[in-house]
Amino acid sequence: MTTRLFLSALCFTAMLLAQSASAEELRPFHVQYRLYVSKIPTTIKADLWLRETENSDEYEMEMNVKSFLVKNTEKSRFTWKDCHPRTSEYQHSFRGFGKRRNHDMTFSWSPPQVISKEAKETHTLKIEEDTLDDLTILLKARCVFATGDKEFNATSAYGDRLREQHMQVIGREELDTPLGKLDTLLVEKKRGKDSERRTLFWIAPKLNYMLVRAKHIENRALFGELIMRDYDGPLVNKTINPLIDDESPAQQTAEESTTRKTSEETDAKGSTEGS
Repeated sequence: MTTRLFLSALCFTAMLLAQSASAEELRPFHVQYRLYVSKIPTTIKADLWLRETENSDEYEMEMNVKSFLVKNTEKSRFTWKDCHPRTSEYQHSFRGFGKRRNHDMTFSWSPPQVISKEAKETHTLKIEEDTLDDLTILLKARCVFATGDKEFNATSAYGDRLREQHMQVIGREELDTPLGKLDTLLVEKKRGKDSERRTLFWIAPKLNYMLVRAKHIENRALFGELIMRDYDGPLVNKTINPLIDDESPAQQTAEESTTRKTSEETDAKGSTEGS
């Protein structure tokens, strides 16, 4: 299992991928994850950002991985309306394990097509009106699951090919996170019946269906996990999200902002109280 394979699996999450309880309004966020391989922690960290651009209703989403072994950057620039992202540009750069990959993709919509450049090759790919890229699929999936739907199907464009993505909610689980215990939906990326590979995602409704944990199982002996270590973004409670457990009346505001809270800060607080 390569790092790129697992990071790609992350990008097919149901967070994934919006930013209000109805998932129709986007709010900027920054999330950091740590990569574990077969339960062994690595030095590899993955950062995911959503930012507003200088243009009205336009956003930029970026995923960045840096370590001594690998560098991976993905960026998408897109407009957003009624939970429908429309990409204008997508770039992906990967270096690691003796491999390099660079894709620059330009989306146009009259007619719908993608022009993809890699090295000296250029490909033109016809697409449908609802085609996504590998990052905006995160946001669209979150919109779908926020409505209560249990399945999500979408098409994404990457390089010179289209990829069909199928996800399904298969359960619920409470996880310990840097923000405390969170109720999550367990989502699986569907594969062929004979495939030994599995990709699972834990997404938190209270964090606007943000990815808390992801697990890619390549085979019985080899699997990788991405676990949230840091979150800076909006929170939502039961008042506007029926999937959250009951909270006290004092907590039931329509929406509250949160500052970054890391596991290191939690440990520091515990040390202070104990001294």
